[in-house]
Amino acid sequence: MNRLGRLVPITVRAFTYSSIVSYNGLMKILYTSEQVQARIEQMAKDVIDRFHDNKPLFVCLLKGAVPFTAQLMSAITRQDSGFHPEVVYMHASAYGTDQTPGDVSVYSSVDTSVITNRSIIVLDDCLDKGITFTTMKQLLLDSGAASVGLIVLIDKDVIRDSIDAPLLVGFTAPDVWLVGMGLDDAATAPEAERWAGYIGDVSPQ
Repeated sequence: MNRLGRLVPITVRAFTYSSIVSYNGLMKILYTSEQVQARIEQMAKDVIDRFHDNKPLFVCLLKGAVPFTAQLMSAITRQDSGFHPEVVYMHASAYGTDQTPGDVSVYSSVDTSVITNRSIIVLDDCLDKGITFTTMKQLLLDSGAASVGLIVLIDKDVIRDSIDAPLLVGFTAPDVWLVGMGLDDAATAPEAERWAGYIGDVSPQ
């Protein structure tokens, strides 16, 4: 079994935020639903090409990564009926109702026997300071994982401590308060914008 730790990130250029798609006075739309869907289709192809012969265990981080995971897994199975993704779910949060990351809370009912000696790919909606992934990686390694890598929908343009580069990134985004595709605006309302298909910026103008 290959170890994810020996692999380098897939050299596929992420979509960048060089221009704002639209602005409705309340939100800047950085990426439309159509752009998100198209990019996830490409990411699915990259996953198939990379991991078809060494199927990893995917760990979806609740709640934020659920929309991304659902679309990615659907795209993978639609493109390759012989690729049967195995997904488990763990709850991890570093935000609460704040707009800056803090301590990570992790809840998991996944039996360690599922993780032991497996190559793990963590699926997350957004890579910010890297606090969540760093915590999850150590927890999974301590639980017996052979290796742990990250696939993330959005990579924020922030200064962060040294962490392993993601295996695959969907989009880049500025250091603003993002919503959509799993990212919510809890300060506005519970679950606000989490299930939107676009990626938007609701930072104060």
